Amino acid sequence: MKRIRQRAATAAVLLTAGLGLTAAQAHAGQAAPRTADYQAIAHPVAGHLGETVDVELGVRNAGPGPAATGGRAYEVTAPEGTTIVSAAAPDPARDGGQRCAESAGHSGTYLCTIGEEFAAGDRETLRFRVRIDEKVEDAEGWVRVVDPDGDPDPDPDPGNDSAPIRVEVTDAAPTPRGHPAAALSGTLLLATTSGTALSAGAIALGMRRRED
Repeated sequence: MKRIRQRAATAAVLLTAGLGLTAAQAHAGQAAPRTADYQAIAHPVAGHLGETVDVELGVRNAGPGPAATGGRAYEVTAPEGTTIVSAAAPDPARDGGQRCAESAGHSGTYLCTIGEEFAAGDRETLRFRVRIDEKVEDAEGWVRVVDPDGDPDPDPDPGNDSAPIRVEVTDAAPTPRGHPAAALSGTLLLATTSGTALSAGAIALGMRRRED
């Protein structure tokens, strides 16, 4: 009988300890914040001089938790030698239209808001129209995640909060056949060739007259 009572007491102690451990684990799980890992998205500006191209720029939430409402935004700075003409959502009806505005006192830099519902795995990008004005060696712009309102949850990996926007200037596209510029070029080539042949004939004729 005494052994039965001891076993019952031991079981009660173990059960109490187990319940206490489970409660502590549950409390720790609730206390640990499920923060959002913001990651900047950037693509190169590729085209020839004078061309205006579309570039997708923005941010993604790599999880594990959702983004805080009214938390971070992202900033886009145009590379040197380029100009941001406009910024618009790929689908204005779904994305709510324009969400970027040029920063006051910072020409070429745009501040873009992030939607209130930014769940883990989501991405928010805008189509930026960028004009290539001149070729600048090693020119880079930036997409940077910023925290204007002071998000209380820290980003678990701040190293990917920025990404460079590189510029790839290609040669001018060749003039297609039938284009007026191509026809003019052919006419000038023909005239130059004819003029060269005429000059050569005149020189030969002059030399023959001297021999006579």
